[in-house]
Amino acid sequence: MPSVRYTRIEITPDAYRSLEAEAILQGKTLKKLASELILNGVSKKALEFVSEAPEPETLSTTPSMEFGEDARRVIRKIGATGMRVSGQTLQTVKNAILENGFQEAMLCVAQHTASMERDELHRVLAILRRYKLSPEMAAYLIENLNEIESGNWK
Repeated sequence: MPSVRYTRIEITPDAYRSLEAEAILQGKTLKKLASELILNGVSKKALEFVSEAPEPETLSTTPSMEFGEDARRVIRKIGATGMRVSGQTLQTVKNAILENGFQEAMLCVAQHTASMERDELHRVLAILRRYKLSPEMAAYLIENLNEIESGNWK
């Protein structure tokens, strides 16, 4: 079974040489050592986020789009940033939320978007998750994100 490939990252030359030296001293591969160091260095909150169980399927065939106070608060929190995300990206993120939940959507964004879109979508997904919106409502808001961020949202 092929392993999952992730976006490549760049590190400084000094960090690379140090990582390489440490890998030799410990008798580990660069990949294994870097993974261990990263996992030992991230916050407990980040580890909990990654290890969360997938969200249960709670989708209805026709989601109710009645905005409760939480949804209104989320829309205000997202705000009119003037940012525009490609329609195809929004559709991909929407599908990820509906099929696999917020965690999968965040991973999808990390793997398939450029830096400005990625940062903005992570910010928006974090807001949606913090307010514990249903997957249907979150997907609806993602689908309409460009309208919300343009300031034209009704």
